[in-house]
Amino acid sequence: MSYVHALSGPRNVSTALMYSFAQRPGWSVVDEPFYAAYLARTGADHPGRADVLGSQPNDPAEVWAQIAGHPQPVYLKNMAHHMDGVDLTPAAGWKHILWIRSPRKVIASFAKVVPDVQLRDVALREQLEALNQLQSMGSQYVVVDSDQLLRDPGRGFQKLCAALDLEFRPEQLSWPAGPKPFDGAWAPHWYAQVHQSTGFGPAAPEPARMAEHLEALAEDAAPWYAQLAPHALTLD
Repeated sequence: MSYVHALSGPRNVSTALMYSFAQRPGWSVVDEPFYAAYLARTGADHPGRADVLGSQPNDPAEVWAQIAGHPQPVYLKNMAHHMDGVDLTPAAGWKHILWIRSPRKVIASFAKVVPDVQLRDVALREQLEALNQLQSMGSQYVVVDSDQLLRDPGRGFQKLCAALDLEFRPEQLSWPAGPKPFDGAWAPHWYAQVHQSTGFGPAAPEPARMAEHLEALAEDAAPWYAQLAPHALTLD
């Protein structure tokens, strides 16, 4: 069984990381398979909502069934908040990566697309809950701070692959520019910047002072990040 499952926060270099894993010879990727189920369950009004709902199963059980039939090896990119309330038991035997990032950076980037950012959109609470569930199941996992990976992607991926018992493939460090056939239906609203990339760039700096409601949200999210950060793989 060869599943690598990403439980990421949003605006966390997650699409570039998916493109990276797509370069591994013989691998395929799946882009946010639980997104439609999340929108259906929560009623969240995200850009392209109707297109997303029409592009995927809205029932998590159907999503699990589709994943079970997908060719392997495969990298599954999921947003942790899409999985809130979804039992991870079917994924117990997979390898998992929890991608984390400074909540101020997440919020500043997310607000450019969805101005009314909520705590659930930051997904740190959901990542911590997922981590607890993975630990209770005895699943193999690593926690990685995306900004640390971006300091030296080559070295970072070597350590990440070693932690997951995967062979390091230097092909993962670059990809062709432009849209990809495996992009989700939401790509026109979220992926413009990553479509211009052909590899990992430097980490974005901490944003300048944000609007008061965004700064308050960052303060609310900070304790969740503080609980996750000590679990992060050391990449230096």
